[in-house]
Amino acid sequence: MKSYRINFLLASLLAVFLTACSGAFVNESAPIFETFPSQFLVGDTYILKNHQKIDGNIAGIGTTLIIEDGALVMGDICLVGGNLKISGRVAGDVNVFAGTSNVENTAIITGNINQIFQKVNVEPNALISGEINTYVFPTAVGGNTGEGIVSILEWLRPVRILYVKLAQILALVFVTILTIYLFKLPTLKVSNAIRCNLPAAWGAGLLSYIAAPIISIVFIITICLSPVGLIMLLAFLLSIIWGWVALSSIAGGKITEWLKLDWDVEPSAILGAFVIGIATSLISIIPCIGFLINLVIASFGLGGVLLSRFGTCKE
Repeated sequence: MKSYRINFLLASLLAVFLTACSGAFVNESAPIFETFPSQFLVGDTYILKNHQKIDGNIAGIGTTLIIEDGALVMGDICLVGGNLKISGRVAGDVNVFAGTSNVENTAIITGNINQIFQKVNVEPNALISGEINTYVFPTAVGGNTGEGIVSILEWLRPVRILYVKLAQILALVFVTILTIYLFKLPTLKVSNAIRCNLPAAWGAGLLSYIAAPIISIVFIITICLSPVGLIMLLAFLLSIIWGWVALSSIAGGKITEWLKLDWDVEPSAILGAFVIGIATSLISIIPCIGFLINLVIASFGLGGVLLSRFGTCKE
């Protein structure tokens, strides 16, 4: 009986020892991944590091994506206008459009690589189970269409567009402050000209938008009249800016009136510049017609400058 107990104890200890060894072996052979869901990337640089996993797909626009050795993507990669570097494993297809891709020796891709306007460099020891499909539109010899598209996409990044729009708004506010303090009475005269006769202001402004650049260019290419053309073009540009300031003054006055605020001309014009700047920035995002809408609005301001200059509407 005593011998039976000793044998049972030894067998139990052996089972515990084997279980511990087996558990240690499993932990060493199956590394633990830090798992993330599907990702949508815009701009900047994204690095999937060793022992990190994307349990889904990756889609990116204008970004630099790096899959390090030991990283895992359990889905497809779709990248538009960016740079891709794969050193780890991708359990899906790689779809790239415009840019550059590097597939290094340690990379393992179980799907296809589909590329359009893309330059893919595959190192000799990389393992690709699928096919590499390439489509390129016919271009002139030596032309690099992919790089051109990438350059365009660089400017189309949402963050960059936001910065540009913010700079436009701040520029309008700064010009409004400067103009309203230096030329307060002339600016009020332009604003009154717009209020007095909106149709005439719009018609005069729209006609000037069409005729003034053409006449200026004709004068510029004529040697004798080139100084006149440059002066006309400069006056045209200054009139457009002055018109926007006048519209800002009108908008600020209306807003303070609606809010029942007793503000002077200067602060109300600054408020109007902020509102006009934000509104025109949002309108410009509208495809195709956004520019035309802003052109119609700007025509009122330019027409007001012309009408007030010739004394059609007195202050």
